[in-house]
Amino acid sequence: MRRETWFGVLCACALAVSFPLAAEAGGDLAEPGPPPSAWTFDSGLYGWVLWLEGDATARGERFNVYADPIDLIDALDGPIVMANFEARRGRFSFFADVVYAEFGLDEDFAAEAEPIPALQLKGDGRIGSKLDFGVYQADAFYEVANFAGPKGNDTKIELGAGARYVEMDLTVKAKIDASARLRLGRLLDRIENSINRIENQEERLEALAEFNALRADILEKRIVRAKNKGLARRVARLENRLNRVDNRGEAIAALEALDKLRLGLLQRALNLNNKEFNDNFAFVSTGDMDWIDPVIALRMTHELGDGRSITAMGDFGGFNVDDGLSWQAVLAYNYEGTLLGYETTTTLGYKALWLKYEEQTAKGARGIDAVLHGPIAELSFRW
Repeated sequence: MRRETWFGVLCACALAVSFPLAAEAGGDLAEPGPPPSAWTFDSGLYGWVLWLEGDATARGERFNVYADPIDLIDALDGPIVMANFEARRGRFSFFADVVYAEFGLDEDFAAEAEPIPALQLKGDGRIGSKLDFGVYQADAFYEVANFAGPKGNDTKIELGAGARYVEMDLTVKAKIDASARLRLGRLLDRIENSINRIENQEERLEALAEFNALRADILEKRIVRAKNKGLARRVARLENRLNRVDNRGEAIAALEALDKLRLGLLQRALNLNNKEFNDNFAFVSTGDMDWIDPVIALRMTHELGDGRSITAMGDFGGFNVDDGLSWQAVLAYNYEGTLLGYETTTTLGYKALWLKYEEQTAKGARGIDAVLHGPIAELSFRW
């Protein structure tokens, strides 16, 4: 939560900076003029130099995710769209913003947050993550105050409300760590050798003791994610079978059951089924996630004169602590000009967006808790 706290402070600071600007402007409310008789429209494309950091959950497994702008530029794997549109008339305005991108990331993007001691996920050149996401927002704003400055440096405050629709799909392709498989294999091999030598009760008890050590690793060290009742029953059945071992034939039968347990451990460690486990590779996916957050927003604009202005905007959405929360903060410097006969606005600033969402599915929990942040640059046209 430390990242979210700091970005929240950034949002508060951005708004705090704007209030002194309003006071400097004179503090008097400007007389509202007659409402314009026509709509004005602004539309533009922008670039957002992104850092992405946080956690993602797929199939009940939590992964730490991180990518810097270089990582994301290298990983572009499809269309990318960043655009907004605003329609204004008098004190009313309607604002829409779209961000969509597809990335094919390498093994450094996702790392297991709580590695399993004997079964860690390890990447190589063939391993990586696929991330598709879109954020679509629509807000309606109303100007509630306009503070007139001595030189026309007005400061206006707008309140808004709307909705933010988010869609996301994260797939992690991972390779079971070969050394981890070797360690697990050696452990099981020692049990196999003990069972092969079973001739009397004393040796049988020794084999059982070693098997119980394996079971402790399975249940206590979470080689298999906890509460896996199906695998626990298989362990219990194998223990009962070992208890009844009196001859080599039955020992071989126990060995076969133990061999089946090998693959079961690897598969169940990631809550996988046979369709999602291929040799040493596992595929863990959130599936298509989408949700809608209602938002409330505050926007403040201070005119600096000569077509220059500063805008601070913040919103908060979700209102559901259990399932989803989000906030967004933007601080921008604007400069008005002309290009190709159109009035334009050039914007430079910084934007941060925090998304948190989680839900339970039949295959385990899935969700996202991440911050997207970085500088923005935009050119918009007005007509």
